[in-house]
Amino acid sequence: MAKDKNVNERMHEDVKDKDGVNSEDFKGEEIADENLKTDSCDESDVKDDLESLKSQFVRLQADFANYKKRTDKAMQDSVSLGVEKMAESLFPVIDNFNIALESIEDKNIYNGVEMIYNQLIDALLQNQIFEMKCDGEVFDPNKHYAVMTEEKDNIESGVVIETLKIGFTHGDKVIRPAMVKVSK
Repeated sequence: MAKDKNVNERMHEDVKDKDGVNSEDFKGEEIADENLKTDSCDESDVKDDLESLKSQFVRLQADFANYKKRTDKAMQDSVSLGVEKMAESLFPVIDNFNIALESIEDKNIYNGVEMIYNQLIDALLQNQIFEMKCDGEVFDPNKHYAVMTEEKDNIESGVVIETLKIGFTHGDKVIRPAMVKVSK
């Protein structure tokens, strides 16, 4: 009971606002607000104000939806850029694994190195980084980097004969073009 009395006393204490005015000074007075008086407002003004507020609300909703789309896209772009940078740092490791796999003669060592290589490729696949399959395709300078040309019978000019270094994509974007040998 004593606790309740202290709370009630504190509630009724004079409180001064930031301008130093006591709340007691306004007890019993009515605060006049011209915007709330219904006498001076006619119905058309209220409808106009309502339409204006509705229009503002719709614009704010559209602005917020656009803002959300922009921020979502920016976040996805940041994540994609991070994944691509990580993958680019692993490409030399993948190249070295390919060289090692070509030169290993012991079957047990080959199998162990191949297992590690496959785990690395699987990690890239989980992040939507894919190897490009180029052999037999028509040369495309956006996807291929031609380092050699060679004449081959029964193969038309401008076709990829051999992939020397694997190319990689992330979605539709080429992260690293494949180094290829092209037919003349």
